[in-house]
Amino acid sequence: MAGMPTWTILGGGYQSYLKGDYDAAYEEWLPLAELGDAEAQYNLGVMYDEGAGRERDLAMAAQWYREAAEQGFVDAQTNLGMMYMGGHGVPRDPDAARQWLQKAADQGDAEAAGLLEQISTQT
Repeated sequence: MAGMPTWTILGGGYQSYLKGDYDAAYEEWLPLAELGDAEAQYNLGVMYDEGAGRERDLAMAAQWYREAAEQGFVDAQTNLGMMYMGGHGVPRDPDAARQWLQKAADQGDAEAAGLLEQISTQT
C-alpha cells in the first residue's frame, strides 16, 4: 500500500505511532477523523490495513481510505484503488480500481500511474 501514515498536522499521533503506542495514536486521530480530517482518516486506514494497534480489518481500512480519498487525499486514493484491484476489504472491481487510481495518478502519484498501466495490460 502507498506510504506510511502522514503527519503534517498530527504530530502527537505521529510520535505515538513511531514509539509503537498505537492506542495513543488511534485515540488522537479518531476524533480528528470523525470531524472529517482526511489525513487522520488515512492514518486510521493504514492502522487497520496493517493491523497496527488494531485488529487487521481490511473493510474498516477501506472505509477510512474512502473517507480520505473522497476529499482528494492522494495516498488514500491509491490504497483504495489497490484494494479494489485485489478485492481486499471490498469486492474486486476493476472499474472502481481504475477510477481511484486515475484520480491519484492525475495528482502525480507515480505508483498509481504504474498500477493503471498494469491494469490496462490485464484487460
